[in-house]
Amino acid sequence: MGFTDKMCHDVAKDIINKQFLVKYEPTIKDDKTWYENLNNFLVTEWDRLQESDDTKSEFTDSEEHMIVSDAMNILLDKLNVDEDEFEEHEQDVDWMRFDDIIGHYTCSV
Repeated sequence: MGFTDKMCHDVAKDIINKQFLVKYEPTIKDDKTWYENLNNFLVTEWDRLQESDDTKSEFTDSEEHMIVSDAMNILLDKLNVDEDEFEEHEQDVDWMRFDDIIGHYTCSV
């Protein structure tokens, strides 16, 4: 793993652990599936972020793409979602909003 790859992975891990999960976990409902809980949070958080001032990320487009990709993998691991389950429910989650949210979080890292 090169320096940029490690840096992006570390940023993604910090975003998931220190920002995303802190906001997401209190919204989880036991009677909902992982993908329903996640999608409900993404919609709410995306709407909330639309009201805030957008600042410019210090990362390049390539780095931001790596951060978003790593963040998604880290989140799925934390949620114990395996590859088969992800593929089965991939369309049940608005991953574009996830990308936007993680991109927004990179501005505050």
